[in-house]
Amino acid sequence: MLDVQIVGRLDVNRAQIVVDPEGAIAMPPLGTIKVAGLSLLEANRAIAARARAIFRYADVSIAVISPRSFEVIVSGEVERPGTLQVLATQRLHEVILTTGGITSRGSARHVMVSREGRTTEIDLLVFELKGDITQNPFVQEGMRINVPPRMAPVTLAGAVRRPGEYELGPGGSLRDLLQLTGGVSVYGAGSEARITRVGPDGRKETTALDLTAVTAAADMPLRAGDAIYVPPLTSIQDVVEVRGAFNGTTESAKTSTQGKPTIVQRLELARGDRMRDVVVKAGGAASFADLRLAFVDRSDAGPAQRIPVDLHRLIVEKDEAQNIAIQNGDIVVLPVFEDKIYVVGEVKTPGAQDYRPDLTPREYLAAAGGPSARAKVKAATVTFRNGRTYAMAEAPPLEPGVVVTVPEVAVKWWQDYVTIATLVASLVTAYTGIFVLFNGPLTK
Repeated sequence: MLDVQIVGRLDVNRAQIVVDPEGAIAMPPLGTIKVAGLSLLEANRAIAARARAIFRYADVSIAVISPRSFEVIVSGEVERPGTLQVLATQRLHEVILTTGGITSRGSARHVMVSREGRTTEIDLLVFELKGDITQNPFVQEGMRINVPPRMAPVTLAGAVRRPGEYELGPGGSLRDLLQLTGGVSVYGAGSEARITRVGPDGRKETTALDLTAVTAAADMPLRAGDAIYVPPLTSIQDVVEVRGAFNGTTESAKTSTQGKPTIVQRLELARGDRMRDVVVKAGGAASFADLRLAFVDRSDAGPAQRIPVDLHRLIVEKDEAQNIAIQNGDIVVLPVFEDKIYVVGEVKTPGAQDYRPDLTPREYLAAAGGPSARAKVKAATVTFRNGRTYAMAEAPPLEPGVVVTVPEVAVKWWQDYVTIATLVASLVTAYTGIFVLFNGPLTK
């Protein structure tokens, strides 16, 4: 639906017009104008040319009020594949996010987009890191989007701007990868880099690599599984300790917490390393990690500190405010996610209950032995891990870590009234005994 406005010297003609199935609009007194396939600017010029042929003076403006909608098919390694109803103003990246995003097994660098018998390969990582809009096209009617499985990545480690694992792009060159990830850090010795590659016999071979000499003319093709390490300009002596639900490396000491595998490891700390760098060096967060409750224990010259860090906001929501600088001697702790619901207060067996997504708060009360004799169930509350509290009857679906609190009733009508009456009777009896004993009321 288009909003078309024609401003003359005295009059303003404004109308909301639907583009018909033939791709034309009909606007008296201009007649029928073909607009299918035109951009807004081109459609504006076409309408203005028709208006000026009828009016001596006409200024035309056009805007889209409601874009058309249609179906596209998203398949492959996305969280919720299937057919989606989308708008013509949406782009590929937004549509994939609507499906829940690409899975950990999916490729963001080789997304296949098919329409009218033609297939195009899209590199969404280039759009995400460099903002290249050509790698995030508008969706079109009849489009099919397929996210293929991810190929073996190339690892960048050490003093680089964006350490991590990266799938090779269409070119697969070292120069393209360095340009995409920002290249060597200002603290990195690019001329003394090393590349480790698996040879034909299955052995790993490490060779010297001068990244400062990599140009368009002297490029190097990479292979899946290559690992590039850039040493810092100065020797690294600072260390940081990581504990908890990290995936770990081959040097990690394995432990167990609440039946889940965890690690304890000391890592070399490069100058300028931040929270994300330490998580990458520790092998990334495990699937059972409680990302929202991570923290850093710091005991430098001042008093000991515990700094909370929300890794969910840092890793998932890209909130750089959580990417704090790490100092020598810091201890980075990532706790294990607890699949428990806590029922406290006036219940017969308060404590933790195993989380089940199909149970309601009242069913968790029953699992805790039910309310006690002094429970005020109508005033029970449900508190989520983010601090929000709801009345039990109005609480949304529960999630692990929720606390269900059952308060104590202020007055239990028959028990408390019997107790109060007994106390009053005891006082009256005592006063009567004193009255009889002293043959009259007490006086000075």
